[in-house]
Amino acid sequence: MMMARNLFRGIVHCTMPFFLVTVFNIHLFAQDIEIKNPSLEGPPRAAAAPPSWYIINNSPDIQPGCCSVSQPASDGDTYIGMISSSEWAEGVSQKLSKEIIAGKTYSFSMDLAYPPVYFGNKICDGAFIIYGGDAIGGKNEILWKSDLFFHTGWRRYTAIFTATRNYKFISLCSYFTSSCTDGKFSAVLVDNLSLVIREIPRIVLTVQNTCKGTNTGSASVAVLGGPEPYTFNWAPGGQTTNQINNLPAGNHEVMVTGANGAMATAAVTIRETILQHEVTVSSSPCNGDEQNKIILNTTGGAPPYRYYLNDAPQPSYTATFKALRPGNYAVVVKDDHGCEDKIQNIQLTEPPPLQIAAVSKKDISCNETTDGRIALDITGGTTPYSYSLEPGNWQPDSVWKQLDVGRYYFQVKDKNDCLVRGSAEILKHQRDCAVFVPTAFSPNGDGKNDLFRAKVHDDISQYRLVVYNRWGTPVFQSNDPRAAWDGNQQPAGSYVWVLTYTDSKKQGRKELGNLVLVR
Repeated sequence: MMMARNLFRGIVHCTMPFFLVTVFNIHLFAQDIEIKNPSLEGPPRAAAAPPSWYIINNSPDIQPGCCSVSQPASDGDTYIGMISSSEWAEGVSQKLSKEIIAGKTYSFSMDLAYPPVYFGNKICDGAFIIYGGDAIGGKNEILWKSDLFFHTGWRRYTAIFTATRNYKFISLCSYFTSSCTDGKFSAVLVDNLSLVIREIPRIVLTVQNTCKGTNTGSASVAVLGGPEPYTFNWAPGGQTTNQINNLPAGNHEVMVTGANGAMATAAVTIRETILQHEVTVSSSPCNGDEQNKIILNTTGGAPPYRYYLNDAPQPSYTATFKALRPGNYAVVVKDDHGCEDKIQNIQLTEPPPLQIAAVSKKDISCNETTDGRIALDITGGTTPYSYSLEPGNWQPDSVWKQLDVGRYYFQVKDKNDCLVRGSAEILKHQRDCAVFVPTAFSPNGDGKNDLFRAKVHDDISQYRLVVYNRWGTPVFQSNDPRAAWDGNQQPAGSYVWVLTYTDSKKQGRKELGNLVLVR
């Protein structure tokens, strides 16, 4: 018996980023189970099975020439036609020369066609099914079934199946599907079965992708079952071993030849491994804490990953670096296959130091008041700030008023609860509470009496000072006791001032007087 040589071509699609094991079914000669009368030859007639085949269920027909079917055979002179409905299905069965073995994979080919009309009935579709059984006509397990088809010409189909248990019998049938709405029957024409049901050895292909920008890829092939020894031929390159190394990204092909001359080919794609990173930086809440963090989330390549911070000699296997000082950092990431990537210019910053830039205080004005005052000017940290005068509550205002004599301790915290402390002493001027207004000033720039202002020795409010010239026109006015008139653009001479305020006893006061501007 002459055996035909079969050729299989497969393409590897790497669904894992770096490492893939793919199992291929290839056509090599191994354990063959012979089929008797594979061409289905026999005298054409209805309700009959070809020699070496047995009728199961309802009777099939040896074609052509029966039941409105006239299509020529695809091989030899005759073939079988089978029809099925929702209640029954025609078929043929045969006892095999060897058992189909559980767990092994087999291939079995046949020509199929769809008869639009059979025995005067309109046929919905073509449908074919193969069963494994323990006896003639046994349907213990569906080994394979076709999709529905509608081609009236012959087409070649190859069934690839793996049984879950051993079977000595095989059955070929038409099957009916509930999706058939255009008629009541399905049917199939079958011819030119393969000479054998062939055990298909498996090829296991292992692929390791290449690191980005390098030639570190590899591919290896192992054949399970079938006649040994095997020879290998890779393209491009012409290597003859089962494994090839130092491969760049690209397409490669291997041809495997068995001891009996059967060949199989498979194509593989070596891809570039690309490590991708998401970098998260967590800054210290306070200056000088050294609690900065770098957190990496790496994908791609082959975990586990190793991390080298600033070219450290030893790696870290965790993707979080803690307790870091401010500065510029770089991390080298290596995967389990040695592919690496460098992440540069990771900037760690922290807030500027929280500092008390200035403390402004006002001592108590006179004997009978309590108008001490402390005001703070804060820089750095993270706004907003909160202020507390010990032992007191926190407040958003940086000023404390109505303070008595004594040393006061204060603290300031920012949004991140960073803290700074300080103190200031409030004194009292031992003098009567009063407001004094000078009678003259000389704005000549000599540093003596250059400015005109009231001398306030009291805790006053609602202050207002107005200076008038000789024609009653205001030339200076202010509501701030600290403000002063410099006399600019005014001639020497006499002026009149009017002062109103409320004193520390809550009494309204109004005073006026003359002022001489001396040039």
